[in-house]
Amino acid sequence: MYRHRVTKGLFLSVAAVTFLWMLLVPVTNAATFQLPQGTEVKVKFNPDTKISSGELKVGTELSITLSEPILIGDMLLVAEGAAGKAVVTEVKKAGAPGKPGKIVVEFTELGTRGGFKTTDGSAIKLGGQVEKKGKGKKILAYVTIVGIFLIKGGQGEIKPDEVHTAIVAETTVLQSE
Repeated sequence: MYRHRVTKGLFLSVAAVTFLWMLLVPVTNAATFQLPQGTEVKVKFNPDTKISSGELKVGTELSITLSEPILIGDMLLVAEGAAGKAVVTEVKKAGAPGKPGKIVVEFTELGTRGGFKTTDGSAIKLGGQVEKKGKGKKILAYVTIVGIFLIKGGQGEIKPDEVHTAIVAETTVLQSE
């Protein structure tokens, strides 16, 4: 019967290799979730911004914030208040005789906030839009002769305190930090 004897040198060598292996091999405890395309998210505009067809131009970027957290089960993926962007894509100013204004704003992206980030550090791509038309005043404009030249319709205005639904434009992988 052979008896193996562990020497002090062998023990230290094994301990050193184990220690180096622990340093070099990454430990991954990151949780990963997919935020599916088409997921509805609730957003609102910055309350200090006036969103009106009479004041904004096509291409103007607007700030949005997430008004409800994005959850999968009880797991918080993106916290309420995450910042994002929208862009004005169409503007028609109100005009005479009584023609209403119109504004269209498209949601473009949402940043992450909370314990999860996209795998490449980019924002979550959004889709969806809000469109508002002003009130027409054609009848009033045509009732008076001067009204044809002076009475304009109402501007298209989006109230910044309203909650709007945007959608996730493409499936996004989120992982814990």
